Amino acid sequence: MRGMSGSAGIASIYDAKTIDLRDSIAGLVNQVRVAVFAALDQELSRDEDLAALEVTTAQLVVIAYVLKRNVNAACTLCEELDYDRGAMSRMIDRLESKGLIRRVPLAHTRRGFALEVTPAGRSAFPKMEACALRVINRMLRGVSKTQVREAEKVLRQMLANAGKDE
Repeated sequence: MRGMSGSAGIASIYDAKTIDLRDSIAGLVNQVRVAVFAALDQELSRDEDLAALEVTTAQLVVIAYVLKRNVNAACTLCEELDYDRGAMSRMIDRLESKGLIRRVPLAHTRRGFALEVTPAGRSAFPKMEACALRVINRMLRGVSKTQVREAEKVLRQMLANAGKDE
């Protein structure tokens, strides 16, 4: 089948002759991620209550996963956020030194621990989330809710396809 690749009957969206990886959906998603993180880092540093904590976007994401997704194992955070163990350990160390997260020893093992957001982290999180909402909504100016929902649908389909072999 000419013009087809991958699974039988599925037309290619991109081809080697015309693709510009930077302007492909994957490149654009990465650029948006970088722009959101940079803008959110600025927003967090400008917030009067959060500036003293020197919280980064990456740290906010870890707090959000522990608090809202109930991910309390460092190894799960590594998998979900694509961090290596050393980087995640340093991130948790920084959050712990800021009093936002604590390691709680697990009773059934001497080496394991669970992560828990501290009262100070719980108190600061709504402001962090508000900063994130301001940044995201600012970046979505001129985009309709329908367009956003369609983009979310496309990205969810791409994630569903990610685990499938051809």
